[in-house]
Amino acid sequence: MQQVKRTQTHNLKRSKQLGCARASQPCSLALAISAVLCGVTAQVYAADNAYNLDEITISTTRTQETVGESHRSVAITDRETLDQRQPKSVPEAVASLPNVSIQGGSRPSNQTVNIRGLSGSRVLQTLDGVRQDFHSGHRPDYLLPPELISRIEVLKGPVSSLWGSGAIGGVVAQQSLTPDEVLKDDASFGGLVKTGHNSNNDMQSSVFALAGREASVSWLLGGFGRSGNDLEQGDGATLEGSAIDDNGGLARLQWQIDADQSLDLSYLEANGEGQVPSNGAAPSNPTSNFMIDRDTRTRNYRLGYQLNTASPLLDAQLTLWRNEVEMDESRVSDGRGDNTELDAYGFNLSNRSDLGRWRLVYGLDSYREDFVGNRSGANRPIPPDGQTDNLGAFVQARVDLNDQWMAEFGGRLDRFSTEADGMEERSDSAFSPAAALTWQPVPWGDLSLRHERAFRAPGVEELYTTGTHFCMMPGFCNTFQSNPDLDAEEAANTELTANGYWTGLAGDDQLNLQLSIFENRVDNFIEQIVTNPSFGPVMDPGYTTWVNVDKAKIRGIELSTRYRINAFKVELGYGITRGEDLETGEDLTNIPADTLTADLSYRFWRDQMLAGVRLEHARDQNLTDYAENSSDTRYDGYTLTDLYLGWTPQSVPGLSLDVTVNNLADTHYRRAWENLDEAGREIILSTTYRF
Repeated sequence: MQQVKRTQTHNLKRSKQLGCARASQPCSLALAISAVLCGVTAQVYAADNAYNLDEITISTTRTQETVGESHRSVAITDRETLDQRQPKSVPEAVASLPNVSIQGGSRPSNQTVNIRGLSGSRVLQTLDGVRQDFHSGHRPDYLLPPELISRIEVLKGPVSSLWGSGAIGGVVAQQSLTPDEVLKDDASFGGLVKTGHNSNNDMQSSVFALAGREASVSWLLGGFGRSGNDLEQGDGATLEGSAIDDNGGLARLQWQIDADQSLDLSYLEANGEGQVPSNGAAPSNPTSNFMIDRDTRTRNYRLGYQLNTASPLLDAQLTLWRNEVEMDESRVSDGRGDNTELDAYGFNLSNRSDLGRWRLVYGLDSYREDFVGNRSGANRPIPPDGQTDNLGAFVQARVDLNDQWMAEFGGRLDRFSTEADGMEERSDSAFSPAAALTWQPVPWGDLSLRHERAFRAPGVEELYTTGTHFCMMPGFCNTFQSNPDLDAEEAANTELTANGYWTGLAGDDQLNLQLSIFENRVDNFIEQIVTNPSFGPVMDPGYTTWVNVDKAKIRGIELSTRYRINAFKVELGYGITRGEDLETGEDLTNIPADTLTADLSYRFWRDQMLAGVRLEHARDQNLTDYAENSSDTRYDGYTLTDLYLGWTPQSVPGLSLDVTVNNLADTHYRRAWENLDEAGREIILSTTYRF
């Protein structure tokens, strides 16, 4: 896990570090926070030591900076946390973060990430800085298992000013394993072997990786395989179509050409197969949610070039990439087949220039997505053979106004077009501005106010799908109608974030705290509507299409804190999100329940043993007042307890044992807005050997 010391170009000079009282400053909330924190300032700096706090470097802001320097709501799930949680999917790995939840039910292959009430194509997913844009009907969109992923960053809130279309809810950035993360210290060759067992579904998993380093070249070869039965839910029932059977591999080559230049070439493949319902978020049934055999293949090719010279003007990165996704499906009852393919390729180019008080990050992105869908049998939706092109240019500027104030501003211009065979071409452009102002009255705390715009361009299926949706009787079928006039979804987010960082409060300890208050206004929501049939006097089966709906407001609060003293660590998180249709005043769907999480751990036995407990409490979700909820459906709250234990015996160098117990009480529960109960108790054992 790479760490760097937290440094900010706008830090106070030492002579001003103890100057807390600044009654003339305009921000009352910041003054209140400063007043609370000033009481501990003398204790923090009594020893007259420079303030240092190690933080992980992040990449979701498209520049190498720490979480503290970003002044955004960013959360990290690192390799240690992944080993403790032992998740079955990427959404499971990040679901305990404040205002982040799983959507799509309890089938791991169907889960997606909900950030502050937005999910699916409204949350951008990346792998090693490359977009992952597969979205098609009820099919899954998180296709990469966590076995070959070393870290996940979650950036909350709109960020189209950096990433373009899709990032109106946030970004989930996955980073694959690197040679340096496998090799020990300065070793020239090494590897790891990991095996695991999950008691709930008898899943067996295995991971291996070999890595080497010779002069300026390092390489890695890795693979994984998982096979398990259907999950057992908290009431003892078996969830049909939840088995796991997948495998894949990773190859990576890194070459440090010289002191300024480097190349990074990678290939990642994942394959999955098994029986699932056509809508994996709902129970299967023999009339509308049929069981299907699904084979999924995804391949990711990436070539990265970095040029980082001694000049502060040139720190550039160029990435060429290609993603391929193919899903073959056949209905179990009659063999009716579907094939869905996405072939996407493009490049990213960015550069960072430091000009004294100014820092500029700017670049170009371009990509093309080719979508193909083949459907056999009658009365089927007909997805178009479509193509989407996008070209975006962005610039972000950060300027230190003085020792206490820093400003950020910039934006991104995207030009996109979508066309399909035999359909009207759709082209448009969008500008996504962003601005922020940060005040740091003391070196251990800051306050940021940010406003950011974002958009999501409509996809090929939303614009052009035709054919049959469903039939009520022979010849009486609801059909899809294309709508090439859809507007892009738009978001405008205003967010206030307060950060505090302290060391030496009570000896060898550290305390981090972040509080965010946000309001995200989203316009032109793209939603699918199904008109009701009429049986007289004129017979009309109705139709299905996608339309833009009225404005919505999503607002909330999230608090996260981490405290470590000696070998004891506690992490707390609390998230509240509210959603409202501004036209009708109704509650928005898919807004997660208020959730409180706690993680307490302790290292002992000369740091060979780590023991911890995780608690999650979700409150009742009663904010379900919307017209379609005629039965007044509400969702009960629940409390979960998880345990984890890690052992790295010094007597056997390289060996580590991990035990995770999820849902210790075997609680029978269902997340808000979901149609499936969650998994019951899981005991997961894994053994890793590094050499």
